[in-house]
Amino acid sequence: MYFFRTITSDALQGVAAAKYAVDSGLTNLAIIQVNNDFGVNMEREFADAFQKLGGTITSVTSYNESQPSYDAEVTAAMAGDPQALYLISYPVDGATIARTWISQGGPQKFLLNDGMNSSDFIEAVGAQYLNDAYGTSSGTTETDSTKYFNDNFAAFSEGIEPSAPAADRSYDAGAIVGLAIAKAGKAEPDAIRDAIRQVTDPAGEPIHAGPEEFRRALALIAEGKPIRYERVIGPVIFDQYGDISGPFRLWRIQDGQVTTTGEMTADQVAAIGAGSN
Repeated sequence: MYFFRTITSDALQGVAAAKYAVDSGLTNLAIIQVNNDFGVNMEREFADAFQKLGGTITSVTSYNESQPSYDAEVTAAMAGDPQALYLISYPVDGATIARTWISQGGPQKFLLNDGMNSSDFIEAVGAQYLNDAYGTSSGTTETDSTKYFNDNFAAFSEGIEPSAPAADRSYDAGAIVGLAIAKAGKAEPDAIRDAIRQVTDPAGEPIHAGPEEFRRALALIAEGKPIRYERVIGPVIFDQYGDISGPFRLWRIQDGQVTTTGEMTADQVAAIGAGSN
């Protein structure tokens, strides 16, 4: 089995979140995390970087998904008088936890992970309670693919907004695999693995999203020429492990809308991870 990511690792996002929290004045936090590999890894990387940057964690509370109530977890998290809550979760459970936090009198200040960048989450919690909610996601460096995707995705996806969690990365994943199968000439794992690097070749002819560009890509493949699919998320490439790095998008919820407040580069994240701020 082979893995290629079209989204940056949870470890890197945890570091980016730590820096964004401190820069946003959230220096004293309680953490509630989903009890799975995603939540555990994100909390660990965040906590290490956050404390290096001078932040204080008052408590760490894990929860299991799809519980009927999160009263006990929220009560535990509120011990120590935190300034805000870092909620590492998913939209459905996350909304229930956030509502419980608010109903118990917790401060209406939140740090959120990428999956919480969701209109469903905002609607379920109530926009009026989230005006001091900040979050991080894998970022985007704009390319022609980005413009095509933003202009057309809602139409061909039958109403899914291009801002939906992981929509851009899912599109990129499908495009890369499709091009790789065309390059390999067969849908076999080893062949696809090798062809993925050939259709994202840094020295190849740039190809962007959309039917016309994909037709051009197929013609170049038929001629035996190298191509480089420049993704919706930017002109990133896979490393030797199939991972990508940065940038990270920094966002905030205000008046029910998610707005981008800045970007953090992969180099900045690496510097924090190495102990620098």
